[in-house]
Amino acid sequence: MSNIPNLTESVNTHWDCPECGGTGILGGETCPECLGAKYIDIDAITSWMLAFMESRGCNPDEIDQLRTEHPDPLTLTFCLELCIALK
Repeated sequence: MSNIPNLTESVNTHWDCPECGGTGILGGETCPECLGAKYIDIDAITSWMLAFMESRGCNPDEIDQLRTEHPDPLTLTFCLELCIALK
């Protein structure tokens, strides 16, 4: 079964940078979010998603609660989609 990829590690450690889409370049310059690495770690993606939710006008109290809980990015994705749907 060695031909089956281990998806758990890649999902938890290699998120495509949401700013540059995994290219490492944004507007002809090195991406300020991933610094050209193309990928960001779980803490960086969590911070980015919370900041994005805040910029979209999601409830600040709920965002603060999410910041203290350190949720999984997949949970944040669900929260983000729900927030945008309710707006």
